[in-house]
Formats: sequence, C-alpha cells, structure tokens
Amino acid sequence: MLEEFEYNGKAMGTEYFISIVCNSKGIADNIYNIAKNDIEQYESLFSRFIPTSELSILNEKKEMIVSDLFLNVTMKAYRLFTRTRGIFNPLVQISRLGYDSNFLDIKDDININDESIYDIDFSSVFINPNKSLICLNEGQKLDYGGFLKGYLAEIIVKNIKSSFSDIVGIIINIGGDIYTQGLDKNGNKFIFNIYNPISKDDVFVTLYNQGLATSGTYKRSWSCFNKKMHHILDITGKQNPESDIVSISVIHNDGAKAEAYTKVFLSMDYKNALGLLGEKDISFVIIKKDGKVFKNII
Repeated sequence: MLEEFEYNGKAMGTEYFISIVCNSKGIADNIYNIAKNDIEQYESLFSRFIPTSELSILNEKKEMIVSDLFLNVTMKAYRLFTRTRGIFNPLVQISRLGYDSNFLDIKDDININDESIYDIDFSSVFINPNKSLICLNEGQKLDYGGFLKGYLAEIIVKNIKSSFSDIVGIIINIGGDIYTQGLDKNGNKFIFNIYNPISKDDVFVTLYNQGLATSGTYKRSWSCFNKKMHHILDITGKQNPESDIVSISVIHNDGAKAEAYTKVFLSMDYKNALGLLGEKDISFVIIKKDGKVFKNII
C-alpha cells in the first residue's frame, strides 16, 4: 500500500522538508538519508557562513582550482546571469547591508559603513572550464544563495527518481524552494499553497515534475540605518528594488530558473519581466501590496 513518508531537517540556513511516496518505509528512510547527505554536502561547499567552504576559500583567495560540483554551479550561475541580463547576479553582496550571518541571528537596527571595493561585474570573472579554474577580481565575492536551493532540489529529485524505480513520487523542499516528480499516494498531482500575507488567504497550485520558488519582501527583513531592508537587491547591488509586489511565485521545469526568475519579477513590472526572459512557459503567482493576486498558470 502506498504511503507518503515525511522527513525534515535544518541546513543551508533554513529548514528542509522531504516527502517520499512509496510502499516501504525502509526504502523511504534510505532515500531520505541520501537526500540529507546531498543537502549537507552542498552546504559544506557553498555556504558563505562556513569559513572552510569552497565558496568562502575562493572568495578569500580570489583564484582557485575548484571541484566539479562547484564548477557546474558556477556555470549555471553564469547562464542565469546572462539570461536575466544581470538582474540575477551572484556577486551582489547582501552582507554589505547587514545580512552577514544566518538570518535568525541578524540583529535589527544595523549601521554598516563598508567603503571597501565592491565589484559586481560577473562578466569579468575568469572561468576556465577545462582547467576548473575560477579567478575573481578585487572586490568580488560569490554568493549562490539566489538559486542554489532550487538547483539542488531538482538535482536530488531527478537523481533519486532515476535510481529508485519503486517510488511513485517525491518532493524536496529546501527553504520554500521546491521540486517534485511523480504523483501523491492517491495518484494525483502534488498540491501546494502560496500564502497571501495581505488577505491571509492561500492560493493553491499543482505541480507535476516541476519546481516552485517563492520570494517575498514581507518576511525576511531587518533594519539598516533606520530603513527597512529585505534580501532582494536591484541591479546596482546597493538597494532594494522599487516594487509593489510583496510575493512572487514562479513555476518552472528548471528549479534554478524558478528561483532566479523570482528576482526578475521583483525588479520590474511582470509584463516587462516576461519580455526580458523571453519564455512562454513560465507560470507565476504575483501578490501585490494591496492583496490583489495576478496569476498565469500554464
């Protein structure tokens, strides 16, 4: 008999949730441990809060031969940077505005006066795929938090689904960045709710072999120089974008794109965002400051 086995944990500065639909708890437990190890491995490589992570070492040394995993993530980041015309940019340093530790540890009313060199020209980063060599310029620091969770969720789901023929469905949810494959225990598509922080209602969407990423300005915020800040910065990398959107959810077959594209929607009118991205198969749910919902589900 099919059951949906659920697991959770903490990593990458957030909580993660894993659901596995199969008929054996032993299989589900095994899959959970594989997924957990993958999440912890990526955290150890890419966390900017771990001084010994590969990302932290590269940011310090500026030039390094990197692992295959790190190179793959960097190449994906560069494609997203190009695709979004620089709106998604892994060189943007939110730490310069106070987000310099795990969010739960951030102190309010921060006053930071960082006059060090700040270079966010990702096109100037030297990447040699054949030698796995990455060279950063002075004032450059990488941060892959803007797409890594969605990217990783997709990788874990697809690897597990291809390795275990006995599972019917799987959900990986890393801090709200979700990827699914298959169906629930009743043979239906997975259903997810998107919270409307203004009306306090939920908008429901279904996913089948897709990613869902939600980003908002209403939850993860703090005060810097007596000004309310959130974790999304505009193309200058120095301030929050002007937007009347409080929440944007993107559904996409590519988990990394789903997460990165939320930043594009928060940076401009959604019609301009769609024009810039040039894709017709993007489903989205936009919640504006007045609580009105605009959605396009394909």
